[in-house]
Amino acid sequence: MNGIWNEQQQDIRAHYLTVGRELVRPTSSLRDRELGFDRELWRALGSSGLFGVHMPKQYGGQGLGIWEFSAALEGFSEGCQDMGVLVSFVAQVALVQAALISYGTEEQLQRWLPPLISGEKIGCFAITEQGCGSDVRSLKLAARRDGSGYRLNGMKWNITNAPVADICMTFARLEEGGANAISCFITETAKPGLTQSTPFELMGNRGTPIGSLSFDEVALDAASLVGIEGQGLRVLYFGFLVERIFTGVSIVGCMQPVIDECLQYSLKREAFGRPISDNQYVQGHIVQAYTQLELLRSVVGRGLTELEQGRDCSTLASIIKVLASESMHEACLNAMRIHGNYGYRRDHHYERLLRDSIGLFFAGGTSEIHKTVIWANLVAEAQNRSKAKDDLRLDAYTGEGAAA
Repeated sequence: MNGIWNEQQQDIRAHYLTVGRELVRPTSSLRDRELGFDRELWRALGSSGLFGVHMPKQYGGQGLGIWEFSAALEGFSEGCQDMGVLVSFVAQVALVQAALISYGTEEQLQRWLPPLISGEKIGCFAITEQGCGSDVRSLKLAARRDGSGYRLNGMKWNITNAPVADICMTFARLEEGGANAISCFITETAKPGLTQSTPFELMGNRGTPIGSLSFDEVALDAASLVGIEGQGLRVLYFGFLVERIFTGVSIVGCMQPVIDECLQYSLKREAFGRPISDNQYVQGHIVQAYTQLELLRSVVGRGLTELEQGRDCSTLASIIKVLASESMHEACLNAMRIHGNYGYRRDHHYERLLRDSIGLFFAGGTSEIHKTVIWANLVAEAQNRSKAKDDLRLDAYTGEGAAA
């Protein structure tokens, strides 16, 4: 979206580009090697105001809008070039915080938002279970009514931030809940019966702690329910929508320096007495990445507009997620090709970025699931157009469509 920011948004973007470059990027390789999450870095990002750019001032935020936050996120992503940190960040801001703002009570907002915004606490959004990933309606974590509260039993698996989270927003199936059985709950993780695993060993995004949560008769009070009992899927799908759009914003930021670096390298690197940029296949790799970046930038801008206006943009969010995942992975793969053996070395960030980009195909729903969503929308739109044409023909035949 660079080029459509107003002056204030440009300043915000520039500020958080510096934050990402100075606070995150110098230690990205260390986190990747050691599978480490840096809580002090998280607090530093909180102190920078990044978690609360678009959050209300009464909860510790800056009180700005979604475009200002997107400018901050794009700049931060470009500066840090660390998808591990970005995955953890988006999981908290786009899922936990966004769901709270939209569905939480005033009491919940006052209790949970300030420590999340300040960076003192880390949030996770626990959906996935073993055997239940994309099929969220089949989740099995059980919620049993216990007096005025609930008790939760079961396990969540492959959850971003789970091993380090202080606050957990999770989804459980109410016993005897019928069709509207799934509800959303929020709790601190330091609860009797709630166990956090150690981080899973991952191929990429190794700065993102991903693991499991085990619930064994975990007692929650009535104030832990987020939204309306039995309507947890509304909270879930809203969080997904916001996450997918913000993921697109972050990938716009991540892709820009990849393209810039490849261009500069190709102009300077010589082979057979001339710059490798003279080769059409090198030009093609860079032009393709730039074309995909500008397309993604445009679609994300449309998504932000519709999100701001409160429209249903779930299909557009899936388009953004697919485009972001495929564009970033292809850009990183071609960047490695352009840099040759240099880009293949473990001490070069393209090797890390390429591994990290593969995780985008799974995080926030697989690309295959998103394409299924897009297909279903295409079919529905085609059927609606066909019906509209049939109705028009019927009106013309009966005279009902004629002016009085």
